[in-house]
Amino acid sequence: MTVQFEIEGFLIPGDRVTYRAMNFGQPVHDRTPFRYVLRRPIDEFTERLAQNLEQCLIELREDYERFGDDDDATTIALAAAGWPSAAALRRDHAEVMSLVMRRYLYFDILDAYAPARDYDFVINTVENVVRDGDDIVVTGTGYGPERQ
Repeated sequence: MTVQFEIEGFLIPGDRVTYRAMNFGQPVHDRTPFRYVLRRPIDEFTERLAQNLEQCLIELREDYERFGDDDDATTIALAAAGWPSAAALRRDHAEVMSLVMRRYLYFDILDAYAPARDYDFVINTVENVVRDGDDIVVTGTGYGPERQ
């Protein structure tokens, strides 16, 4: 399986991409960000992240049951959907699954797809995780190598 990110119109192998573990989401003031797209088949994506998603759903439900009503849109959407399993979430509630992925599992996504130790590009945000037909599309911003 070859994972590629589309960055500024170019396909970049996933083994050349990492993410900012520290200061994730904060701008780098002297650098110009790029937009990226990661497109993966939904079956492969959800299989790769199934254990993380299932654990996240368990923890969110436990917190909801323990602490009561929540103002978090993701938790409210999960409760309204009847606390589906990861498989049911993928099958019947793609929008709610996208919310969970974007809000709680962004580092898990990046651990799975941008694990490079020797890299050229650094992901800085996960702004959207959406279903597009038979694919999941992850988008956001990052930074490339400094240009001389």
